[in-house]
Amino acid sequence: MEYLFERGKSQGKKLLLLHGTGGDETSLLEIARYLDEDATVLSLRGTVQESGMNRFFKRNGLNQFDLVSLEVESDRLIQMITSVSEEQQIALEEWIIVGYSNGANIAAHMLLERQIRIKQAILLHPMSLGVDTQDFPLSERKIWLSVSQNDPIVSKEASNKLIEQLKNRQAEVTVMTTNSGHQITIDEIEQAKKWLDER
Repeated sequence: MEYLFERGKSQGKKLLLLHGTGGDETSLLEIARYLDEDATVLSLRGTVQESGMNRFFKRNGLNQFDLVSLEVESDRLIQMITSVSEEQQIALEEWIIVGYSNGANIAAHMLLERQIRIKQAILLHPMSLGVDTQDFPLSERKIWLSVSQNDPIVSKEASNKLIEQLKNRQAEVTVMTTNSGHQITIDEIEQAKKWLDER
């Protein structure tokens, strides 16, 4: 799995970047630097190819997810994050996920379905993937997420379902609602930064 690692200053946050469909390990770097210019960054590239676009798991059409691929790729991603963290001597608990779209979806899936030690996440335009097999509490998890009223890819039902899944498991969820479609806006990043600075 291709990745980019940049060590920041000791006081900086540790940001784990997961791009959207068609992105790569450089796609969210500008956002990471805006969130915290002193941050240490680990940015991963999805290993699945769809018409030449990088993704973190397969789909069989828009919002028709390959759940076998989702499980396999979630385990592969966790293995990679754990391996790089050990190599760089960073505790898993220190990472804050910053995921967009496809990257946000696999991040939410990992938080819900795997007992991973990462506790914080910024999820931009995520949705529920319809998987809900675990019941361990998420009371230590703090999650900021953005949803758009007119997102052509993520329905209101799909984003509401994810919020409900997280809250049902006692995660602390902060939601920002926008009207920006599926794009990331400067307003979202400013609000996410404010949330991050309060951690």
